[in-house]
Amino acid sequence: MSAKMHGFINGLEKYLAPLASRVESQRHISTIKDSMISLMAVLMVGSISLIIGGVGNFFPEGGAIRNFFVDNATLLNMPFTFTYGLLSIYAAVSISYTHARKLDITPFHAIIGGLLATLILCAKVVDGQFDMAFLDSRGLFIAIFASILSVELMKFLVEKKVTIRIKGLPDMIGKTFESILPLFIIIIISVAINTIVISVADGQNLPEAFTTMFAPAVNSIDSPWGVFLVSLAEMIFWFLGLNGYAILVGFTLPFMTQYLAANAAAFSAGQTPEFIFTENWWGYFLACTGSGVVGAIAILALFSKAKTLRSAGKASIVPAIFNISEPVVYGLPVVYNPYLFIPFVLGTPCLGLFTYWVFEMGWVRAPIAAVGGMPTPIAQYLVTLDWRVFLLVPVIMGLAILMYYPFFKLYEKSVLAKEEEEAKNKSTKVITEDDLDLDFLEEA
Repeated sequence: MSAKMHGFINGLEKYLAPLASRVESQRHISTIKDSMISLMAVLMVGSISLIIGGVGNFFPEGGAIRNFFVDNATLLNMPFTFTYGLLSIYAAVSISYTHARKLDITPFHAIIGGLLATLILCAKVVDGQFDMAFLDSRGLFIAIFASILSVELMKFLVEKKVTIRIKGLPDMIGKTFESILPLFIIIIISVAINTIVISVADGQNLPEAFTTMFAPAVNSIDSPWGVFLVSLAEMIFWFLGLNGYAILVGFTLPFMTQYLAANAAAFSAGQTPEFIFTENWWGYFLACTGSGVVGAIAILALFSKAKTLRSAGKASIVPAIFNISEPVVYGLPVVYNPYLFIPFVLGTPCLGLFTYWVFEMGWVRAPIAAVGGMPTPIAQYLVTLDWRVFLLVPVIMGLAILMYYPFFKLYEKSVLAKEEEEAKNKSTKVITEDDLDLDFLEEA
């Protein structure tokens, strides 16, 4: 490879890798990432009920089985209603707990603070009754910021001793009294913000106003440009040896979770899901068989003439089926491999645009469920409940193999040359006294 390519890669390693590492470890971004990943368990529970409810659609109308699913739709969808429908509540709990652990304060009282702020800012009181409609995915961003700021405020107030302290009390009771004043201040601030927003936004609460004002920004990631840029950034980080998904997911997962919740609600109501770029679309279509569609590299390696590459292919093909990319990225390797830079870093976003276009044209249903740990193509089917993924996945893999093939053959040629050189050196090596075990001569 050219000196310019090596210089470019060295520049990325020098300037971009340290910046990405600092961003990933930043405490607020780290909290959002860890909390949203933990939240996937709640989404999977709701998705299971959605998948079960969707089974009835495969049976003819008017039949006994179809009628059973229709008549019991409310019961079957109950787990979905109490998971996706209260997503902001679960996010507030997860984020408050995670951030409290990072700041070393009592998690229980931090969770109460985050929940109070989220409920006050997202729920409305209409004719004396709580309207909790915006405690679903529409209040997700408010829950994220409200929880983080509440925990930060509690930490600040405790450090500044703006608390009630009574000497001689047991530790747990003492911490309870210590949290009273910070929680009261959180309530006052939240009520004040809620009152101001409702008065300024013509009766809209904060999630409604947020949705109205920032709808273009929220929707921008679910676009061809969003897919291309996110995929490009992810591949650059992976190429440098950093987990690109882990770095970017703190920024993207709140958006993608909101998209999935909206799709699931639409599917449950018999409507067409709208959003494409959900977390599972990223994981099972944009990163089909692993980030960079590395299953294609594993397949090429299986049939390689180079023993080293064949061994890497055998070791990585099964993980690739389960969408695990590390064995190929680090084992082949792809990391810092100039031969594979173009297809891995630049080709993957282009392939992602093709896949996005297939979904945008309506040829495959947009994702409606969250699943994990499933192999390809079963995972893709469960994510969409669309049989056409069994046609799409081979097309994606075929295009990926074509994309990688010429560059892989160049890399294979270099590996074969090294293997031949090593074999030649072994066959012509002169055996010296140092190569032999002659300890018995010394003993004699």
